[in-house]
Amino acid sequence: MKLRVTIFLMVVCLYTENVIGGSVFIYNNLPHGHYLQVKCKSGDTNLGFHVRRPGRFYNYAFTDHILGKTLYWCHLWKGKNWEDHVVIVAYESRDLPHRDNWVRWSARESGIYQNVNGEERFRFRYNWDGHV
Repeated sequence: MKLRVTIFLMVVCLYTENVIGGSVFIYNNLPHGHYLQVKCKSGDTNLGFHVRRPGRFYNYAFTDHILGKTLYWCHLWKGKNWEDHVVIVAYESRDLPHRDNWVRWSARESGIYQNVNGEERFRFRYNWDGHV
């Protein structure tokens, strides 16, 4: 009985020690008057639609999966009738350096740019038509 309890407590400690959160920020760096619509999802979470005016951002935080399986993707729209659209992989833990990552995205006229943990400059990642 003691061995089972000990093993159980060890597993719980290992699990809780590795449960760390991730964060995603999506900045609207489009020109004045150009709104950005965002909808983000994971396999079991739908974060709904959000609209941000230029200079504002949308963000969300979550608990990263212990086995590095966290995946969030986001739909971004811009344009008069939301005609420009792209789907981005906003957060995929297996491709990131740590368990407590914060990923920033910048929506610009020239495309979508990414910065991970503030360690580098924003890098171009997506065109508005969805191609890398």
